[in-house]
Amino acid sequence: MQLKNYQEDVVMHVIDVALENSPEFRSDITFVNDVAAYVLNRVPPKYIMSERGFTRFVSLHFLNDENGIDSGLVNLLELMTIVNRGIEVVKERRKTVIPSSLYSYFGTTVPDIKNIEYMHNFPQFIGRVKDRDSKKPVNNACVTMFIDGLKAHPAEPGWINPYYTNELTRGAYSFWPQAIKNTAKSKRSKITITIDHEDYEPVNLVREISTDGVFRVYNYIHGTSIINLETSFLIPRM
Repeated sequence: MQLKNYQEDVVMHVIDVALENSPEFRSDITFVNDVAAYVLNRVPPKYIMSERGFTRFVSLHFLNDENGIDSGLVNLLELMTIVNRGIEVVKERRKTVIPSSLYSYFGTTVPDIKNIEYMHNFPQFIGRVKDRDSKKPVNNACVTMFIDGLKAHPAEPGWINPYYTNELTRGAYSFWPQAIKNTAKSKRSKITITIDHEDYEPVNLVREISTDGVFRVYNYIHGTSIINLETSFLIPRM
């Protein structure tokens, strides 16, 4: 991951939610980008760099001991208002959509729905590892993610799997699994996180999640869809 404005990912996620009932606009990347540009010109940027930057960011704002979220983040209700306004503005600028009756004239064919393969995008997963007794972060814990029994491939280089916790992230870890293809419109996946350290008993976390199939791979952080696996307290070996 290169230097990026984290706010872009939050905005893209909110736009995706806002267009949930408008698939003709939701699948139009030009329309989505036009709305994103409108919104991003009206909200303050927040920059991060690389997977480590993301992990440090969420360790401060999503994994704090008070279970709260940084008050400096853009209020989602206010953001949704700006997004909805952007959608209306861009719609007004758009040319008339070509009627479906003219598809054949332009050489467009409708694919056989039985042969459609959907992309199932995963959100980011975050968590933290601490000592059960001291409640201090545990460094050098090996954290590995599996999806349906197979080690997950990262969505982008730098999001390594397994991940080793370290002092800079205060024992926090994060994963961003690669999207997978499937013919099912809706899919459930079993997520398993294993945590190993030579000084502690191993820990397994299991979570089932549902994903909806779409026609593109999301290359952005999913903002409010980040799955927080909370803190795992490791038991020292006897």
